[in-house]
Amino acid sequence: MAAVAFSILAAFGFASSAILTRQGMQAIFPLPGVMVSLFFSLLFSTIMVLLFAFSDMGDIPKVAFYWILGLGVLNYVGGRSQNFLSVNLIGASRASLFVASQAPFAALFAVAFTGESMHVLVGLGTAGVVGGLIFASGTSILEGWRSDKIFVLGYLMALGAGASYGATNVMAKQTLEVFDSPLIITMLSMVVGMVVLAPLVGVSAAQSGVHRDKDLRFPRSLWALRWVALAGVASGIAVISLYFAVQRADVVVISPIVSSSPLITLLLAHLFLARLERVTKRLVLGAVLTVGGVVLVVLGSQL
Repeated sequence: MAAVAFSILAAFGFASSAILTRQGMQAIFPLPGVMVSLFFSLLFSTIMVLLFAFSDMGDIPKVAFYWILGLGVLNYVGGRSQNFLSVNLIGASRASLFVASQAPFAALFAVAFTGESMHVLVGLGTAGVVGGLIFASGTSILEGWRSDKIFVLGYLMALGAGASYGATNVMAKQTLEVFDSPLIITMLSMVVGMVVLAPLVGVSAAQSGVHRDKDLRFPRSLWALRWVALAGVASGIAVISLYFAVQRADVVVISPIVSSSPLITLLLAHLFLARLERVTKRLVLGAVLTVGGVVLVVLGSQL
């Protein structure tokens, strides 16, 4: 049950991060926002390492560095960057639904490449998660295509983030088998992410500046950074919790539970982003169906 608890904590962390990111993106471009978020994620994870895992620093096997390198690129370049961009384009509530597609992607990768098995209830639960995503999206993709084709790009990026996160879950499981220290793996993979993203962020900042609008004042952009910083801390908590979860259970069990985060995102969007996000009945029902799938996954994991 510890793995389930860590998975639920990760879901809350990712949902909170999506809402905070949406708020911060009102005055900051996405890629610089990713770097700020990642910096505070790294700061949080570094503090956790110094408090609880500093003694493990001298025991890192060389082969673990290759896994950590791939994990950092996949999670933060493939995952978080596309996630931020999709939230910026289509909103936190819709983006989170498609990012939650990490569940079937993770199941596919885990069964195909690591030999994990899937209980029938876990399979049904994963199908429920996917069904909830499809139902919640409804005709919004077609509507977005007709009104503004940039919506389609947002959905594709959210789906790409989901695929990246699904693969990240599997890679994290493999990395933990090589080096069993979730905190240090989290911290070092974030360092990799920052190093790889730095040139992209530099180009983006040079071309577009810090502001989303030339009429926005600089203090407003700085003030908006607090939301992105908090999103980074929330993401840091979520990633650490996720890695502790996959340390204790199979990826096919953990990923669908983490994918329940859209329900939390919808609730938070309704409470705090009423002027930015439109939470429809279809979105809510789709999220409930997604959580129903998660319940089946939890039951299946206990059999």
